[in-house]
Amino acid sequence: MTVPRRAVVVMPAGPIPAQWAAASPFAGLDVCRAAGWEVLPGGPRPNFDEDFWDLTGLRDMPKSARSNTRRMDFRAIIDPAFRLTAKEYIFALAVPDHELVLALPDAARAAYKPTSCFNYCVQLVRWLNFLTAQGISDLTAVMQEHCDVYRVMRLERKRPTRGTGPISAGTMLTILQPVRNLAVYQELFSKAAYRPGFAPWPGLALTDVAGWKNKQENSVPAVAEEVFQPTVAAALYLTETLGPLVADEFERMLREVETRNSSTMRSISPAAGATFSQIVASYVRRGQPLPELDGRLLTKRIGGGADPEDPLVRVHVSRLINERMNYSAFPYRLVESVRPMLEDAVAKVGIAGSHARDATPVSRYDDQVLAPWSLPLTGQQLRDLAFVVLAACRILVASISGMRASELDELTPLSPQAPVTVSGDTQRFRLTSRLIKGHDLGGVQAEWVVLEPAYRAVQLAARLNQAADDGQVFPRSPTDFLHGRLRDWVNGPGGQRLGLAPIPAGPVNGRMLRRTLALTLAYRTGGLLAAKIHLKHVSVVTTEGYAHKPGGSQGSLLAEVERAQEEHHLELTEAAYHDYQNGRMPAGPGARDLIKAFEHIDDALKEHQPGPAAVLDSDRRLEMLLKQQAKSLHVQAANYCWFRDPSRALCLKLAGTPNATKPLAGMCDSARCPQATHHPCHLPVWESTAASNTIFLDNPRFPKAEKARLQPELERAQQIVNEIITANTGLGEE
Repeated sequence: MTVPRRAVVVMPAGPIPAQWAAASPFAGLDVCRAAGWEVLPGGPRPNFDEDFWDLTGLRDMPKSARSNTRRMDFRAIIDPAFRLTAKEYIFALAVPDHELVLALPDAARAAYKPTSCFNYCVQLVRWLNFLTAQGISDLTAVMQEHCDVYRVMRLERKRPTRGTGPISAGTMLTILQPVRNLAVYQELFSKAAYRPGFAPWPGLALTDVAGWKNKQENSVPAVAEEVFQPTVAAALYLTETLGPLVADEFERMLREVETRNSSTMRSISPAAGATFSQIVASYVRRGQPLPELDGRLLTKRIGGGADPEDPLVRVHVSRLINERMNYSAFPYRLVESVRPMLEDAVAKVGIAGSHARDATPVSRYDDQVLAPWSLPLTGQQLRDLAFVVLAACRILVASISGMRASELDELTPLSPQAPVTVSGDTQRFRLTSRLIKGHDLGGVQAEWVVLEPAYRAVQLAARLNQAADDGQVFPRSPTDFLHGRLRDWVNGPGGQRLGLAPIPAGPVNGRMLRRTLALTLAYRTGGLLAAKIHLKHVSVVTTEGYAHKPGGSQGSLLAEVERAQEEHHLELTEAAYHDYQNGRMPAGPGARDLIKAFEHIDDALKEHQPGPAAVLDSDRRLEMLLKQQAKSLHVQAANYCWFRDPSRALCLKLAGTPNATKPLAGMCDSARCPQATHHPCHLPVWESTAASNTIFLDNPRFPKAEKARLQPELERAQQIVNEIITANTGLGEE
């Protein structure tokens, strides 16, 4: 539909007439009381009749909610009748148990939270004002063509300050939802409604109209390995090594700022000049550079007319006078009075930041050589570095705990609980938070069992963010923005000076980090998540968190891990079966049993008589048979364990636990266990083991006792290498 230009009009806004407002079924109702939203004492309580609903006083709003979501402004809707309809629709979403809403057969039965109501309010404003701009003053005149034009118009994002681009299918669904739902609630509207029987996009699911693909499996991609590994390694280094030092320096700077007064020097008296001369002379005597001005203050100074080439333009004179005089600000116009002494001092000692001048040496990440944790920093540079460490803290906690963004936002300085000592004199670290997703407004209290680095990262973030009591420990910035700040610092002079591996460009957000952890736990059990973090430790604390709070968010993460693990094990079993079909046989003590299992699958497929859809039916039959085999698969670092009979498991015999339901990975001896197999994917591991042992045995300085111990290990590794190669050249036993 092409709308002629002459049809575009603008109608003046005006108040909703009193008789219209009084006729509404919700007239005079307290919005918060009706919705069950608790308001803080003295907080605003919006009435339905108001065109601006102020929800800033709600007690249980999640910390992740933006400040603008606490204000629903219907005043932007030009047509008063449309405005009343919008308020009635949003009220119905928030109060689905109202008797008139319950009478609507297709109305939503679950109450919408304030943030969701705000999102739909924003979209209603745009839709209804679009109709007004097309000259429509009565919703009964809305046609399908108007809906189609609006959909096409909204497919492209047009933002003058934040850029343009295509709208995602999920956002498009939010945009179109109120467009259609005005038809669902039309019997409720007292003044303006669609004509009876009209519903936008009849016969089509709104997900199809929006282009939303409702997949059963998790469609969130994992972070690319080449991005994930250096990101987590850098986050660990920043939080564990640099973080405490940055926090100490940052807190020292804040204490200095608190003790400064706010007076400004108006002129330089003889006494002040003498004191100033003593200050500058002390810097020269100690060989210390004069303090450097912050970049933003330098820009302001140059914008005020200072010469960028002036050798004194970067000197932080205000910091100098604040050392011994009762002033905190020094107007740059007064610098001419002290220019000779300052120029002489700059020529002798130079200029540098005032913070981290005596930085403690730390081990570089790559070669462990000691280096100062930072070069001298200005106040703004220190603040920027503190924010980078804050970003690293949040990314680290998200990466190794799997907490959602809303759960990270709920963390406070009180979240870290006292460590609990468990068997083996090890400690367990817990964080309290609130589960927001899937729960009523305010969420429910929850507890996470996390690794110690994540626990310490939360404590460090609370220091850096100066959070107190119930304040947030993390900045509310999105994860992709925080990762960009971390990547820029790591790839810049600061990170490279400390030997951190550069982080390549690539998308990273909170959902991707959670998905990456789930897949890494499922696919690489016993491997390394990043430098010095063992996946088995992550798996243990995740499982403990699930056992402590079944059904919680940590339990859902573990369930996602188990689903991904099942899928991965099926893929590995299929790959082993296809290798068998192509003549690449498994090796190892359990190879004969695995080959027999695959032969049994072949026989079962031959006996099965498929229907008309022969290929599809056969594929499904094969998948079901392989699933049964995959259920017994346990992936080890250098072999597959087909744990079908506990009584035959060598690890359980050695441990004296023959009735266990899972193998003991730490006691696996795949060269002797009758349920272990080796495949081509394991060849590099065994080749590397054999090569390493050979190097040690060839070293004349290596102890003889150790050589005697390593010789059998080398022979075993070489035997397994030979077996894998032989089995995959078609020469293995049939």
